[in-house]
Amino acid sequence: MANYSIELARTSSTAASLGTFQATATPRRIKLYECTVGQDNTPGDNTLKYVFQRFSAAGTSTAVTPQPLDVADAPALTAAGQNNTVEPTYTAGAVLLVISLNQRATFRWVAPPGGELVVPATNAAGIGIATPVAGGTPTITGDLKIQEQ
Repeated sequence: MANYSIELARTSSTAASLGTFQATATPRRIKLYECTVGQDNTPGDNTLKYVFQRFSAAGTSTAVTPQPLDVADAPALTAAGQNNTVEPTYTAGAVLLVISLNQRATFRWVAPPGGELVVPATNAAGIGIATPVAGGTPTITGDLKIQEQ
C-alpha cells in the first residue's frame, strides 16, 4: 500500500469541477483519506460547495501526476486530472462528501479510520470534485491524499 498526494487547481469558473481521480486499465482500489480545499486568489465574501461524487467517465481535464509521499514507492497507477473543460459523467445519487464554506475559508477533511472514500478496482471508476454552487469566479485548489491498495 502506497500513499500519494494529488495537487489540483481550477481556473476561474462558476461551475466546473475542480478535478478527478480514477482507477486505470491496471486498477487498484483507491482510498481518499485526507483533503484540503481552498482558494489561492483574493477571495470574495461568497459561498462555495465542494461535492465529492462517484463518476463513470472522467470527462476532459488536464492530467496531474500523483506524487508518492515515500520516494521509495512505485509511481501511482491512479489517473488524476484538474481544470475540467468537459464535466465527468457523475453517478446520480452517489454523493460521498459535501463541504460548504465561505470562499475566505480553507477546509481540511480527514477520514475517520475505516471512513475513507473508496474507488473500486474497476477501470474508469472514480471520484470527481464538483463545485455546483459558487459566487463570483474563484480560483480554487485542492490537496488530496490517496492510498492505492
